[in-house]
Amino acid sequence: MRTKGFVLCFLLGVIYMACDEPISRVGLGIQPEEDIVNVFDTTVIVEAKTIEVDSVYAKTFNGFLGELYDPSYGVIKSSYICQYYPSIGFPYLDSIVDNKIDSVTLNIGYYSYFGDSLAPMEVTVYPVVKALGNHYYTNADPEDYCDMAHPLAKYGYTARNLNLSEEDLQDNQIYYISIPLPVKIGQDYLDRVLNNNFKTITEFLDFFPGTYLKTTFGTGSMLSVDRTSIVLYYSRRTMMQDEEGNDSIAIKTSNAVFNVTKEIIQLNKFENKNPDFLYEDNPDKTFIKSPAGVFTELTIPIKEIVKGIGKKKFSSVNLSLKAYPGDNWNYSFTFPGMSYSPVPMAEGNGDRGYSAKLLLIEPDSVANFFEGKTFANNKTSYTTQFNLSTYTYNFNNIANIIQNAIDKAPDKDLKLWLIPVLTNWYSQSTYSGTVYVDYMTSHYLYPSGVTLKKGNDNLKVRVIATDMKTNE
Repeated sequence: MRTKGFVLCFLLGVIYMACDEPISRVGLGIQPEEDIVNVFDTTVIVEAKTIEVDSVYAKTFNGFLGELYDPSYGVIKSSYICQYYPSIGFPYLDSIVDNKIDSVTLNIGYYSYFGDSLAPMEVTVYPVVKALGNHYYTNADPEDYCDMAHPLAKYGYTARNLNLSEEDLQDNQIYYISIPLPVKIGQDYLDRVLNNNFKTITEFLDFFPGTYLKTTFGTGSMLSVDRTSIVLYYSRRTMMQDEEGNDSIAIKTSNAVFNVTKEIIQLNKFENKNPDFLYEDNPDKTFIKSPAGVFTELTIPIKEIVKGIGKKKFSSVNLSLKAYPGDNWNYSFTFPGMSYSPVPMAEGNGDRGYSAKLLLIEPDSVANFFEGKTFANNKTSYTTQFNLSTYTYNFNNIANIIQNAIDKAPDKDLKLWLIPVLTNWYSQSTYSGTVYVDYMTSHYLYPSGVTLKKGNDNLKVRVIATDMKTNE
């Protein structure tokens, strides 16, 4: 009993000491005199506001096509301009019937779409007439490169292509839209191939600089385009044997393909019509929207942290962001940072895939981060995913970026941006289990939006620092 009483008194004494001071100093009196570690704990309020950026870096061969409306986040309209990489000549060139192209189609293939699958839409295809520069930001204007007065084709569609049966979808595992193009495009290409006019990709791009695909009617759906190609169909002669084994000439249909690949330039254009309230000085809310350009800017009061606990070694700095519930209707935008794989993962030695996340980074570092195709290093940049059970985004320890800010400018507040991103990852098997490793990050270009809570009770940073004194 005496032992239990002593332990109880000791614990009560520790609790009393820990609660006696506004900034906790854990460890005083229980460490040896020659080796004392003081732990300091304080919490500061973080300011937040919604900002709009002019454009984002989007070097990708995926395109986005369509228009969506959300009452909380406004309108997103997307279009894209792309170059093509041609087939190497024609298969069976010497056997093409009459050296003639029969038909040409532009095929749009996509695994996913957003919005109403049956909303009537129209896409117009325009010819590119000017060489594309290496400009991968979404504020590039495709109309600067195109002949908008002479479209190549117009085509009506729905995201759930009603021309495809359920059997077709199961077999191909991809939706697609086929748009007829003028046969002259294919015929001119074949004539030049027959005359041996194409020796380099540059010569081909001079001949056919690309196409611009733009939504010209309808709202309610957006396609996430994974494949864009132009297919040239032609008839060719081939030798076959009849039932008696005699040789005979038959006519078969073949094709040549122009593909959009990673080596070729593609420009994505996003037009945002945002509600005015997104930018109002709201004491309770701040907003994030993708694609292309509504972020939240956080201001962390470095001066208050220094004033509270000094320039000590920070061991833990936790940032938690609370979200309001999303809109309750069928086609409302999803929250950014929800786990998402827009294309099938590759098989092989470990899996590869994509995950949607939320990036925390200083504004001055944004351009180099995305243009360098890098990933969060937990020193100058951090990522996290949305926690559906708690409705929060939790950055568990951003001590490095806080420490660096204090070391560089202890009297200057730290600005950080919250940006929706898509991370490429691969998995590795280790002795302790499977590890998932991010290796590249890009802007999240899929429709998403979230409203974050702000104010003294919602947006805080808890800082824990240590100060060790050793007497030898």
